[in-house]
Order: sequence, then C-alpha cells, then structure tokens
Amino acid sequence: MGFLFILLQVAFHPEYIKYFPQFDGFSWIHHTHGAIMVSWVIMLIIQPYLIYKRKYKTHRLIGKISYFTAPLMLISMFLATRLNYLTTIGKIPFKDVAYIQALNFITPLIFLLFYSLAVINKNDVFKHQRYMIGTSFIMLTAVLSRILQHSFGTANIEPYDFFLPLYIGFILSALLLVNDIVKKKNPFPYTIVTVALLLNIIIFYARYTEVWQSVVRFVGDKLF
Repeated sequence: MGFLFILLQVAFHPEYIKYFPQFDGFSWIHHTHGAIMVSWVIMLIIQPYLIYKRKYKTHRLIGKISYFTAPLMLISMFLATRLNYLTTIGKIPFKDVAYIQALNFITPLIFLLFYSLAVINKNDVFKHQRYMIGTSFIMLTAVLSRILQHSFGTANIEPYDFFLPLYIGFILSALLLVNDIVKKKNPFPYTIVTVALLLNIIIFYARYTEVWQSVVRFVGDKLF
C-alpha cells in the first residue's frame, strides 16, 4: 500500500502536483477529489499497520471515520465525472465522450460495492480485509493509467493506457484468489473482487457500442 502512495505522487505530479501552489486552471472539484483520494490511500496504509501493532482501538476509530470519508469519495467521483462530461460534450464526437466515461461511470459503483461489503463484514476480519484491498484496485487503475500516459504520451499508447492497468488489477486479484484457494481459505471475497474487475474490463471493451453510448447519454441527460 505504501508503494501505491508513492505511485500516486508520481502519477499526478505532471498534471496536478507540479502546479502547486497556484494550481491555475483547476477547480475546487479537482482539489477535493484529489485530497479525498489521497486520504483513502493513506487510510489503506495505516489500517494494516495498526492491526500489526495491535492498536485495535485506533483501527476501529479510523474505520468509523471512513463512514464519512467513503460517501465523500463517491460524491467527489460523481462531481469529477460530471465536470469531465460537461467539459467534453459538444466539443468532441459523442462516441469519444462515451469512451472517456467507460471507466468514470463504473468505478464509483465498484468502489461502493467493495466498501459496502467491507462494512457489512466488519466483524469478519478475513472478508473485511479482502474487500478493503479491493478498493485499492480502484486507485491502482487511475495511478497506472496516468503513469503510462505521461511516460509514452496518450496518443502513442491509447487505449493500452487503460487496458494495461485494468488487466494488472484483474490479474493481481485473480492471483490473490488462487492463493486463497490453494490455502483452502474462503474464496468468495476475492471471487467477488475479481469478477467485478473483469466486468470493468468487459464494459471498457464495449465503450464504442451503441448500448454503452445510450447508457452514457441517458446518465448525462438525467444526472448531469
């Protein structure tokens, strides 16, 4: 998880951090979304450490704080997606707008699924831990895609700047699932995580289909 935090700084330095402290061209939505994302990654780092140190009281306190942080995360994802949609609609072909939203629309739903299952299973450490790890794959996709874009140029690597992070997350989750199966542990949590990540990949493959474009148009008209 600590490595994920380092990658987060590397990924967002070229397009956000380097503009500190003026941050010209950025809105409060960008700042809020970024701050909440970072806070979530920090929490994912701290919580296992607290368990390791047997500081269960502090661990539970931070867990309760997440009841406030998680909804903020979802709201910030919605606002960032809405801003992205409104700044591209009418300026580029709609099929490209739908392509951009192929991840933006699904990511909050997957995060909500993993976090909800983690809360439901808060008294079952085995399941709780795995669903919380699932939320880290959401961050991993965003981080790795930006690193690839900055390293090779979006035009040169598209669409692999999204496919590679999606597949990396899926493969890591699948390996964790296999590990649980080999050790004869309950495979259900990582099965849910792995299937959800696979669904994300499938939807990304469908990003140019008429069905997906209809979904994006409906959400855009009704919610944005």
